[in-house]
Amino acid sequence: MLRKLATWVLAFVLVLSFAWPSMTASAEDGTFKLVVDGVEVEGYEQSFMSQGTVLIPADDLFQEAGFNVTKEASGKLNVTNTYLTLDFDIANQQISVNGKATDEVFPLTLRNYGNYISSDFLDSLEGFDVTVSEEEQTVNVTTNRVQDVDAFLEKMMAADLQSYEAKMSLDQSMEATGSEEFSMNMLMDMDMSMTTDPVTLYMKSKMAMNMGEESEELTTEAYFTEEGFFQSDGEQWMKFPAELTDALLEASMTQADPVAQLQLVKAFMKGIHVFEYDDVYIITQTMTNEEFKTMMNDAMALFSGMLPVGVDSIVTENAVVEEVTEENAKEPSTEEAVEEDAATEEEATPEEETEDVVVDEEAVEEDNLEDVELDMGSILDMLDINIEKYFVVTVVDKATLFPQSTSGTTSIKMSMDGETISIKQLIEGTFSKFNDVKPIKVPAEVLEKAVEMDFGEEIEAVEEEVATE
Repeated sequence: MLRKLATWVLAFVLVLSFAWPSMTASAEDGTFKLVVDGVEVEGYEQSFMSQGTVLIPADDLFQEAGFNVTKEASGKLNVTNTYLTLDFDIANQQISVNGKATDEVFPLTLRNYGNYISSDFLDSLEGFDVTVSEEEQTVNVTTNRVQDVDAFLEKMMAADLQSYEAKMSLDQSMEATGSEEFSMNMLMDMDMSMTTDPVTLYMKSKMAMNMGEESEELTTEAYFTEEGFFQSDGEQWMKFPAELTDALLEASMTQADPVAQLQLVKAFMKGIHVFEYDDVYIITQTMTNEEFKTMMNDAMALFSGMLPVGVDSIVTENAVVEEVTEENAKEPSTEEAVEEDAATEEEATPEEETEDVVVDEEAVEEDNLEDVELDMGSILDMLDINIEKYFVVTVVDKATLFPQSTSGTTSIKMSMDGETISIKQLIEGTFSKFNDVKPIKVPAEVLEKAVEMDFGEEIEAVEEEVATE
């Protein structure tokens, strides 16, 4: 009897052991909605319950939270906003926070081939607050992001920043598919001092460039004061004409001023996040392909406005003539059309021919000018630009709202007619000596040796070249 009972118990245990995982999975298989700062995060991977803990897809979570997410083929995942950095190591089943290993095991699961972390671990990180509603099947994640970004940027712009120094470095590489001739590496370091009242600027840059087997090093200096804009290429000082001075100053200041860059970029993109910590704000920026095209179109318009009077019209007229010439060359004609054209040419007088040419040129200018300008604006579409990565971070002192540092990584591919060019950039910059820089003065030696650039002669030369063609 006892043996028979033991047999029944063993059978029951076996049945239960097979049924238990199924029952557990059935009870906990329901997915949870993931909401980050009021925005529902949709995607193939969804949060779900496992052994009493909600697991959250790490990639989607941190991307929505404004972090930079980088995957490596070796089974590693990195997410960062530079203040908070997490490294997920699948091989070592380890999560590190700001370089320090934690007790959290990773991965907890690889459901749907995704990377998941627990809601409890996320809740322990600085800047994250997690609440789980089993009744509503929802995971609510609240971050330390500033909600009104516009108001924050306006507050930054109003900060009493009258002068500062900056050190910037740019590491850029460019490669073309199937061609080593067009590969280029460039490293540029820049030191800058600036005051705002009065507006004065000094910049010194060193650039080392390698293109194929050729290499070049160049050192430049620049001054801007009420006396004008002066620039040296290491051998000769030049003074820019008045019509270019303001535009060049604006471009130079925007390049080195993180606040101005934020204000400029904000008009073209939604991917700005501001994180608030105890002593600093962290501002991150991302960009999509469409946002990049919009920004570049406006940049092209700005560049066109910087050209001296006359240059833009020469370029446009030349483009019109070339475009119409190419179209005419491609137009097919029948034998009747050829004979008719020949007969017309024989009957026409020299005066009529000249008049026809003038009329045709005027018609070309009227009918094609708008199209050519549109063509120039659609160059970016022709290039088929793809932003693989764009992530820029600015660290701001919380007490003064002065920028402390900036860093960025960009990776862009441009394709046209089967050729692809890849451009990668790394930028680093630090800011110091706030309100401790005296107004810059142009040295007397520079004032004496500077040669004023005359764009009038260059414009005339281009006009003659266009007329000859």
